[in-house]
Amino acid sequence: MKKRTLKLMTGCLVVLLAFLLRTACVHAADTDTADGPETDTGSSSTVVLEEPALSDLKLLHADTVLDGDRWIQSFTKDNKYYYFVQMIRPEKGDLRVTRVKYTERHKYIKDHMDLLGFGHGTNIDCTRYRGKTYLWIGSRMDKKSGDTTAISCFRYIPNGVYKNKGGNTYRIRMKGSLRKAENVFPAVSQDGKYLYVRYTYQKRQYFQKYRIYRGNTIRPNRILMKLSLKKTPGDFQGFDVYKNELYTIEGSPTALFLSGYDASRKFQSTIIRITNMKTKSRRTKIISGASTLAFREPEGIKVSSKRGVVILFASNTLTKQRCCVYKVK
Repeated sequence: MKKRTLKLMTGCLVVLLAFLLRTACVHAADTDTADGPETDTGSSSTVVLEEPALSDLKLLHADTVLDGDRWIQSFTKDNKYYYFVQMIRPEKGDLRVTRVKYTERHKYIKDHMDLLGFGHGTNIDCTRYRGKTYLWIGSRMDKKSGDTTAISCFRYIPNGVYKNKGGNTYRIRMKGSLRKAENVFPAVSQDGKYLYVRYTYQKRQYFQKYRIYRGNTIRPNRILMKLSLKKTPGDFQGFDVYKNELYTIEGSPTALFLSGYDASRKFQSTIIRITNMKTKSRRTKIISGASTLAFREPEGIKVSSKRGVVILFASNTLTKQRCCVYKVK
């Protein structure tokens, strides 16, 4: 009886030891990052409640902590990663691009690269060509005005640094004029075939269209279309293009934040304006969701056939910012 009991206990210990070893192997495999260059890991340290059922937003990614601690400006995504832009030294036009791969809900891995002297980072977008991702962003900041004076297109490099410009860089000529545009920002059509560049001039905003070749090249003197619109009434926070429609987003931080930080500024609701580029007809959508976020400033918009309209809200504080990604219902 004692021998049988001893054998039974020994068998149980063997099974338990095998289970523990197997579990350890599984956890080791979970932390393997061999499939990419990402090194840092992150997760939300704050519990973010889901949006109420009647909200006009659906939470996709909550409370993401980026690699910089300053103002978040815009975002884009390819088939695998999100790319978030921050101003890390605004007076010098220095930007940080943090690349984030979400591994599961509210958990992610990340790395970054720096763009020195590029400007404001109001809009970033990307193209995919033969398995490679190319980023498009405003560059070559004018030291006096602070405006971007060119558009750059380049490959993302973990821990890399570009100064003033990177990859292919283009000055944008205003259609019908020899004048070079300033305060320029890019967006890419959802099919990746066309680049749209926005610039401002004499209290109006202009959008010009270019054909993209090999994912990273345009012919800056070959302007396919030009659209002129009044400037957005509120703070311009980014734009995107889907088929024949142009999407812009505007808005300020919360009224509570502005009352304590800058009483001269008025609160502006988050508004998406959609313009048909052929007929110039317009419609608007006022966003009321994510009302529990602190700070809550809109910072970018992406439109696709798969996700629909996706927007970013910066949150937490003025500097140590975090961000939340939402789908618009």
